[in-house]
Amino acid sequence: MEHWFSSYIDLLSRQRLWCVAAEIIRECPLESVRKRSQESTMYYTTCGHCNKSMESGGWQCHRCDKLTSWCSVCHRTVRGLFVWCQGCGHGGHLLHMKDWYSAHSSCPAGCGHNCMASKRLSS
Repeated sequence: MEHWFSSYIDLLSRQRLWCVAAEIIRECPLESVRKRSQESTMYYTTCGHCNKSMESGGWQCHRCDKLTSWCSVCHRTVRGLFVWCQGCGHGGHLLHMKDWYSAHSSCPAGCGHNCMASKRLSS
């Protein structure tokens, strides 16, 4: 049963259904699976311009040579605390994003995504 849950969670993660995978982990009747959420938490970032995975981190994408952590509101590089929507990957300075989501529900980058972060950041 543990192998089945682990395989299903891996499949959900490959399909970028991280919230569903987290819910399955949290509600699983097996303690060994529920412990996964506390043992190693990992997140992956991608370039907001070309969508390439950012394995090594840094401020600049190795594929398109653009700055990766730019604020979707003020369009400047974020060199401190960076918040982003896990759905579309766009983000920016914490205060700028809070201000944006206090009046809007869609992404400030203009991608059309209805970011769920608006509920968390504006409260």
